[in-house]
Amino acid sequence: MKRMIGAMGDRLLQLALGEQRAGACVPEVGQLCYCRSGHQYRYSCNGVCTKRVETC
Repeated sequence: MKRMIGAMGDRLLQLALGEQRAGACVPEVGQLCYCRSGHQYRYSCNGVCTKRVETC
């Protein structure tokens, strides 16, 4: 049920944006933002730079 609602939301977003790629994730998801104090900060799905467990 949850998957079906997510798929319907993606279809509606695709129609609203007029793009083939719909969804909440930004293209930069998972890419490195910066390293500080030995910790990696990477982009989350919504584009916010978040701290990760991995070290630089």
